[in-house]
Amino acid sequence: MCEGARTDVGPLSRFLGVAARLGFGGWAVGGTGWGAAGEDSERAAAIRHAVERGVTFFDTAPTYGGGESERLLGRVLKADRERVAIATKVGPRDDPRASLEDSLRRLNTDYVDLVQLHETLDRWEWQLEKLHALQLAGKALAVGLCNATHRQLERALTLAPLATYQAPYNLFDRDVEERTLPLCRDRRLAFLAYRPLAAGLLGGKYAAPPQFAEGDHRRQIYWFKGKEFERRRAVIDRLRPIAQGQEISLIALALGWLRSQPGVSIVLVGARNGAQVDETFVPDPRPLTPEVCRAIDAIVADVFRPARSTPQLGDAARTWGERERFIAARLDGTTRYEAIAAEWTDTGDKPMIAAQVKVFVDQLVEQGLAEV
Repeated sequence: MCEGARTDVGPLSRFLGVAARLGFGGWAVGGTGWGAAGEDSERAAAIRHAVERGVTFFDTAPTYGGGESERLLGRVLKADRERVAIATKVGPRDDPRASLEDSLRRLNTDYVDLVQLHETLDRWEWQLEKLHALQLAGKALAVGLCNATHRQLERALTLAPLATYQAPYNLFDRDVEERTLPLCRDRRLAFLAYRPLAAGLLGGKYAAPPQFAEGDHRRQIYWFKGKEFERRRAVIDRLRPIAQGQEISLIALALGWLRSQPGVSIVLVGARNGAQVDETFVPDPRPLTPEVCRAIDAIVADVFRPARSTPQLGDAARTWGERERFIAARLDGTTRYEAIAAEWTDTGDKPMIAAQVKVFVDQLVEQGLAEV
């Protein structure tokens, strides 16, 4: 955590430290959305082994396995309840009280350490105020927000005493660096990073675009396909010598990079069995040096060089929609796609993320309207 980052987030403080810690993300142990579910006993063993490895923060949601993640965590963590923090979520269209009461029953606990609004859809402000009321009622010790724009996060801070903000962040996907992570540092919110391994891609095991089974959410993720997969694979190949030089795995390198980023409090990593816990939750008190982090950043920047418009783009863009023209006008070969997306989101219109810019720019390159 950088200078100025929050050091006291109420009851959660004992689970946070000066340096970012690894936490357990509970989606995969819910048994759905990540390929074959595996045996219940295997998934329970993953949670138990994580506790043995010193993990004290567990994040889940009612939607993870239709409640199975909460039930499993509640059963396995019962004996360690006072030594661990449990965070869950309320859906954007769910009744907050009913949702949290159901979660408490599944988790076999009287309270959660953190209740988070999972998404900011219609009437999200009302939902957040209801979560604060549940905090005052003792059902949750702290309130957090997930998956919001920086404008929404700023608004949320006027509605409830937020303790945390959770969003995707890894060495590929850096939207939060533009607005929300600096805001968390400034307002002393604990930042929880999910998808730190890019849904498993940073494990380095995919030499070709994988074919995921029906029902696996990764079938829909754009970076497992086409040009984006090739770019990410190129980065991973160049990261291998760095990991070898540090005598750590690619996974440890990716997590170490994330734990070195200013303002990150907890890095949420999923695991479905004991072997994955051993592979991921490796005790390593050594942070990555600034030199190693800079080397990683340089590789990512080199592979993901922003595109530059061709002379034909201006004429072609005249008939396009406002968002497309906005992107096209900023393709100068230097402006990061995250910056383009953040600038658009500043306007208060429908938000944009860098992934949308990348997909659109790839189409422009194919049509000869942009070049890298």
